Amino acid sequence: MSDVLQDTYWMDEFRVTNADLERIAAYIRETGQAHDLTELAKRVVRGRLRFGPEHSTPAQLTLTTDPSVRLWDPTKEWEVGDYVVVAVMSVEGGRGRHKPYVGEVIEVGSETVRVQIDALGESRAYSTRAKYSNDDLYKWREFVRRLVEDQAEPQNIGGQVDQVIWKHGERVISQLLDALRADNRFVRLAGRWFLRELALPPAEEQLTSLAWGMVNLDDPQPIENLVSLVQPPLAEGDASLFGIYLAMRARPDLFANADPGQRPRWKLVGPPPGSFTPRHPAYDPNTYEILCLPNQPASPSDVKRLWELGLLRAVM
Repeated sequence: MSDVLQDTYWMDEFRVTNADLERIAAYIRETGQAHDLTELAKRVVRGRLRFGPEHSTPAQLTLTTDPSVRLWDPTKEWEVGDYVVVAVMSVEGGRGRHKPYVGEVIEVGSETVRVQIDALGESRAYSTRAKYSNDDLYKWREFVRRLVEDQAEPQNIGGQVDQVIWKHGERVISQLLDALRADNRFVRLAGRWFLRELALPPAEEQLTSLAWGMVNLDDPQPIENLVSLVQPPLAEGDASLFGIYLAMRARPDLFANADPGQRPRWKLVGPPPGSFTPRHPAYDPNTYEILCLPNQPASPSDVKRLWELGLLRAVM
């Protein structure tokens, strides 16, 4: 097997293994936190550089021909949901240098692509003008040339890790992403990975309170915007956040992701469980039957009819 400092190892021999996934699972248990793909990929690469090739069983027996993570290229076609390795300027020791980060495309415009970079908790726009302008294409190629030169002689293990990501990130990170997706122990939310076994499921009353809180929402929302609606409040931390996420996924009668295949934004799709006390009256517009009166309890069957007629929000 080739030396891990040689390109041959990363191009032909590197495989994400079951041992890699076990170490990632142990790291999540140790920290009790979810971690983004940039951090996890760099941990795998750093491990190889420090301890040499991994000889345990590959996590996946076959590799896909098309990478699930691509290096940023402004001349290529991009779609929302694509995973991409982008350059972000970082200042270390008074010197600025571009470092690689894994991001997810969240918006595609006529001349820019916006990428959510989970390790930084922010999004950045990247120009695609090189598709249409020879001048911009030249600038892009010069940027890549300088980037390669800057990474030519890394001074420390961190620099070596970045160099591997720049040169072989498509192969390395694609394997890791595919392996995490295929392993049911792991669950992803908004670009971060956690263990199902650590997720703290909400009580039924908490899930019910969330459903009632969502009645008044105008638009679908990411789960982090919905946490404040839960009563009693969720405990702080990723265990509760991933717990409510998994609980919502398990209740398609109540909740649905408005953006399948993308970062989830949730909407209420069924009547909230239980009864409530309306603030306003309502009647069936077809039969003129009174459905509820102010300050008088409405039963679950009343809630269902109000929901079906689109009147539930109006009487709350």
